[in-house]
Amino acid sequence: MAEHTTLLRDDELRPGWRQTLGRSVVVVIANALALWLLAAFLDGFVLDDLTSTLIAGLVIGLLNALVWPALAFLVVPLSVLTLGIGAIAVNAFVVGVALDLVPGTHVDDFWTALVITIGLTIVTTIVSRLMAIDDDAWFDEHMAHRARRRRKHATTTEVPGIVFVQVDGVAEVVLRRALASGDAPTLHSWLTRGSHALTSWETQWSSQTGVSQCGILHGSNDGMPAFRWVERSTGTLMVSNRPASAAEIERRHSDGNGLLAHNGSSYGNLFSGDAERAVLTMSGAGRIKEGRIGAGYGRYFARPSNAVRSLVAAVVDFTRDRRAARDQRRRDVQPRIERSIVDSLLRVFTTVISRDVCVNGILADMAEGRAAIYVDLLGYDEVSHHSGTERADTLGVLRDIDRQIGRIERAIRWAPRPYHIVVLSDHGQTQGEPFAHKYGESLEAMVSRLTGRSTAVDPDSEAGKTESTAWFRSARGDDDHELSDGSVTVLGSGGIGLVYLPGKARWTLEQIEERYPDLVAELQAHPGIGFVLVKSSAHGAVVLGPTGRRFLDRPADDPGAVEGDDPLAAYGPSAVRQVSEVDAYEHVADLMINSTYDPETNELPAFEHQVGSHGALGGPQTHPFVMHPVELPMADDTIHSAPELHKVLKGWLAHVGQPVTVRP
Repeated sequence: MAEHTTLLRDDELRPGWRQTLGRSVVVVIANALALWLLAAFLDGFVLDDLTSTLIAGLVIGLLNALVWPALAFLVVPLSVLTLGIGAIAVNAFVVGVALDLVPGTHVDDFWTALVITIGLTIVTTIVSRLMAIDDDAWFDEHMAHRARRRRKHATTTEVPGIVFVQVDGVAEVVLRRALASGDAPTLHSWLTRGSHALTSWETQWSSQTGVSQCGILHGSNDGMPAFRWVERSTGTLMVSNRPASAAEIERRHSDGNGLLAHNGSSYGNLFSGDAERAVLTMSGAGRIKEGRIGAGYGRYFARPSNAVRSLVAAVVDFTRDRRAARDQRRRDVQPRIERSIVDSLLRVFTTVISRDVCVNGILADMAEGRAAIYVDLLGYDEVSHHSGTERADTLGVLRDIDRQIGRIERAIRWAPRPYHIVVLSDHGQTQGEPFAHKYGESLEAMVSRLTGRSTAVDPDSEAGKTESTAWFRSARGDDDHELSDGSVTVLGSGGIGLVYLPGKARWTLEQIEERYPDLVAELQAHPGIGFVLVKSSAHGAVVLGPTGRRFLDRPADDPGAVEGDDPLAAYGPSAVRQVSEVDAYEHVADLMINSTYDPETNELPAFEHQVGSHGALGGPQTHPFVMHPVELPMADDTIHSAPELHKVLKGWLAHVGQPVTVRP
């Protein structure tokens, strides 16, 4: 990008005093107009004349510019606990008191002041759009102010930093279609002007955020068979998006030299990459970072204008989701699931609240000149789970993310160092009707019927809940991992099913067939199950399919490696390697089940309550993308795992001159 070749300091582009004064006058007028409109509709709000209206508009402008920055440190703890609602309430109180002191102005009570506070944001936003205030120059002025405030603490250097933007869950094929359809104009412009190149990479068997992010950020993900699994030695349930599990996973895989170890920041991720600053990062949920709780998160919601904008956007997005769900029902779109109000609220958390917090943090970190920033934007993944991979409302979220990337790109001109932007995904998604819907019986119910034993499950897996659920569980202090002793544990991880039979040792095929004679046979023959991985005492690791089997311990080119039809043939040329890798893990399940992929429909039924799913082999879910500046070297060979991608990304940090160590 052009900004990389000529570093633009904030003094060079800083708006002149005339422009600043002019915009300040417009802000006062916009505030006055908003107050006048509100006074016309609110019985408890009185403005006597034009003079009092203009003075009131000036007072509101001064409150936002001078008073709130001074009060921010008091409001931060309340904001963190209430998603900004506390800041809105405090702002309403201050606004009510301030307006009541203006001659010719009267506010009846707190509730009237609250309506005024929310209404001001809505009306001024509309007026700003109509008057073209919310343009690039306005954004530049905002970023210039940020850069000036952070000048003393900024890292000023000509060594480029890198911002890694993870667009969670977008397959390479989906992105290419979005580029062609106009749903990703910012990214499309990069390709057309030749600043970036787009390529795909390949996940491991467990194509999901836990395994991928651990590999990308820490360079290791050994021993993680799926998103959730059982630790054989203790019987503990590990779930990648639960704070305690995420912290333990990071402890096992971090060597202190992760992707973000040098002056890095982590936003919205499961793992920190050893970053110095971590906001909305699951492995560090609840930790004190940089001397205070919720750094970055509280910084965003401490300003009531941010809180109100996010609240308004959340209401709009919630309405969009309910309308999209209604339209799918009316048109009988298939496959689909019923979306609850809770699902819509979870969508809002990822598409609006966490997005706004994370992007705001990135812009602040760029103004400080931090060396490496990695953010996970979850919105597309969340909506795709419930709506589908390329439905209209899902692509609408992708357009919103593309706009945020455009803001990050524009912020480069105000940074004290040049920046590269790398956009990537951690996995794709494959669409399909949920297994239980399609076949009338869940995997858990099927295993219970065939074993005659009670089954234990993770409730989140059964309900198809996603990463965002964990933040609410963490806030409630609900992180229960206990399983019933002696029961069969059945876990879903997208299109992977894991069955753990009682005991600490891995059961063999022969033991399973002797104890539960119908279990393997019915699983193997089920139309919704593509293959089953099991250990045989006679043959080692065996993959069983409906009409054949593959022996993984025999060389791939051995004619005796396959009997009948190869059960892995439909899952790509890397399937043997991908499945063999998981078979060697300590905590691999007794039965590792991959649901059926249909190449004709490009669909796969998830063992979770989801339309778009990931976590297994089959379809686009194992083929995410990387879009990178052309000056950053990319290997000619396909990247076959997240740890391999980690080496590439770490190599880019070294390539631009950052003092990092790249593992051999």
